[in-house]
Amino acid sequence: MGTLPNGPGPDGRGPDGRGPDGPGADGDGPGHLPVPPVPLVRVDGRWLLGDHRDRTHLEFAPEGIVPHADGQAGEVVPWARFMALGLQVTTHRWMGSRRTALLSLGQMAPLGLTGPHLAATVRHPYTYWTGRFSHHRGLQYAPAGLVTLGVLLGVTVDAGEAALLGDRAWMDEAVPAVLALRRDDEARAAVTKLVAGARATRGLREA
Repeated sequence: MGTLPNGPGPDGRGPDGRGPDGPGADGDGPGHLPVPPVPLVRVDGRWLLGDHRDRTHLEFAPEGIVPHADGQAGEVVPWARFMALGLQVTTHRWMGSRRTALLSLGQMAPLGLTGPHLAATVRHPYTYWTGRFSHHRGLQYAPAGLVTLGVLLGVTVDAGEAALLGDRAWMDEAVPAVLALRRDDEARAAVTKLVAGARATRGLREA
């Protein structure tokens, strides 16, 4: 089992043996771009959001987002249902804890009552959907990485191409390319270009 450079190894340690904060790669991720730590990791060819080691996480599968909890997979939410998608997560695990939220009256930890999650507007039927996931133990997420990851998810869905998030080949290219950037505008331009490339490729195949 291996992970992309932006997450901990399967035993919770980075390739340098220092623990989950290790910066390098130890698995099957494409290339070795300087990708910051974020909750999205590639494990055995699958893209997972959150700590997959027997904890709550979300799988970006070809058919949609699959929630996992207590070692069991939940009901898939098809990509065709997603109209908008946002990432809600703090850099440190303690900042999103219920205890910190209560002690700070919600000012320091606004996510404390809900924890890390994806917030989405879905159709058929129209409603709001929340996909919860666990913060990786011992791992501090990079602020810039969280921004660009949020852009990757949001812009792709806004473009009407949510299914690309379940396309493993596209994600293998898009994730390291976008997360290596630091600015919101750069990330938006990169995602827009990647989406356009996918559309062009699909058009050639369908022609």
